[in-house]
Amino acid sequence: MFSTRSRNPFRTAASPLVIFFLLAAAMAQRTATALNHPQTAVFPLTTKTPEVRHLVDEAWTLYIDRVEQAQAIEKLHQAIKLDPDFAMGHELLGQISLESAEQVNEQAKAFALREHASPAEQTVIEWYQDASDAKLIPAITKMNDVLSQYPHDKWVVWMTTWWLMTQTQYERSIAIYERSGINDSAGLMNNMGYNYAGIRNFDKAFAAMDKYVAAMPGDPNPLDSYAEVLRMAGRFDQAIEHYRASLAIDPQFYSSQFGVADTYSLMGDQARARQEYEIGFQKFSIPQQHWVQWKTREAGTFVREGDQAGADRAFQSIAAYAHAQQIDQVEADTYRQMAMYQQNAKRAWALLDQADLAARGGHNATKSAIVEETAQILRLRVELSVKMGKFDRARSMVARLSEMSDSSNDRLVEIAYQGAAGRVLYSAGKFDEAISHLEEDPNNPLSLKLLAAAYRQIGYSAGAKRIDETLSNLNDPTLEQALVVPAFRKCFEDPACNGSLNAGTPKLRHTL
Repeated sequence: MFSTRSRNPFRTAASPLVIFFLLAAAMAQRTATALNHPQTAVFPLTTKTPEVRHLVDEAWTLYIDRVEQAQAIEKLHQAIKLDPDFAMGHELLGQISLESAEQVNEQAKAFALREHASPAEQTVIEWYQDASDAKLIPAITKMNDVLSQYPHDKWVVWMTTWWLMTQTQYERSIAIYERSGINDSAGLMNNMGYNYAGIRNFDKAFAAMDKYVAAMPGDPNPLDSYAEVLRMAGRFDQAIEHYRASLAIDPQFYSSQFGVADTYSLMGDQARARQEYEIGFQKFSIPQQHWVQWKTREAGTFVREGDQAGADRAFQSIAAYAHAQQIDQVEADTYRQMAMYQQNAKRAWALLDQADLAARGGHNATKSAIVEETAQILRLRVELSVKMGKFDRARSMVARLSEMSDSSNDRLVEIAYQGAAGRVLYSAGKFDEAISHLEEDPNNPLSLKLLAAAYRQIGYSAGAKRIDETLSNLNDPTLEQALVVPAFRKCFEDPACNGSLNAGTPKLRHTL
């Protein structure tokens, strides 16, 4: 997937993505060596009583296999109440909590108590601490160390593959799972379904979900997960059927109710989507992070139907809530999303100033979350600067993103840099160089749309067609998708408009 078309014009240091994959390759070699010498080692948990270990086992099963997150969190609360010095218990709670303040506080407790834990537990705690501090290279090294010691332990394999998936390293995650030899873990079946969907290999994603459903008959989450993968593949009616089947098993499984709402929004029925969201908000008591997630998607329904005033009211309400709760990254991200759909560039710029102000507060957020949010804000400032004709300003912000990427080695920051660099190079008519960057941002509709146009500019029609098809079939309930994909899809499916795509002059609504 990496392009060697041109030297990176914005930096001279090695790309963090290259470093990431070199480390991943080293990890693969070490893991393969371990797998050639079968181990039965089980990841240790240093606890005072067998009861605590039993509670953790229950929490793992509830969270990973059944995705009963609230119940898993309660089990971990019980565990650390019985053993306050249980460092790994604090770490696990910090990772799965649905409250931002608790995530930060429990990570800090785990790190402070790590001397009470075994060396393997200490390595995991330090891995997550490095990740939260935006020190990705040390984090990857520690992840590799744990995996090489316990390549067949399903919890270690799950932690590793999940973390890589959050870094959008789907292929790396899949490779680790396939080498582990584990084929009886329901949670890993679920995890792999999403990873295969992430690389748009839906045949394997569906096969993984079939296994997950068969492994846990009568449980709502396999049907819920299957519904989400079906929705990603554009099979909306089947997705709704699966969400409804999940709710028939457990009427309190609220993620399926909101999944129905998300699906109607992607289908273009925004009024019905808001009805379904409202049913969920009225019926269920929802943890903070999930409340924000679905309130944000509900706000996006107004963007999808072109109601900017309605969108502003909805997003402003979320920002006010986040400010009152001192969840600064959420407040910053909400203002950033408001800026994305503004027709007035100056208004958008002012909203990004508010986003920056919120991010600088840093309350109840990890350093890595703030760094990643700041990178996304800068990425959008580059888009706006190009739109306003401020090309020197755009280039200076790309340079800032390059420095951030080099210093943090964060995959998500790197992607923001690549998309922004591609945007500036495309605007300068340097299409070949732009392509080498845009290809590194394969999941962002803004970059995909620009990449297809760049391919046309250099006469690579097969590549443009491939990206057109990918973009027209992108079904994620994000604001980026709402701003790009519906209009692109409408043009892609219209022979008259599609002709303009083939000619390299797409007649699409371009908000940014």
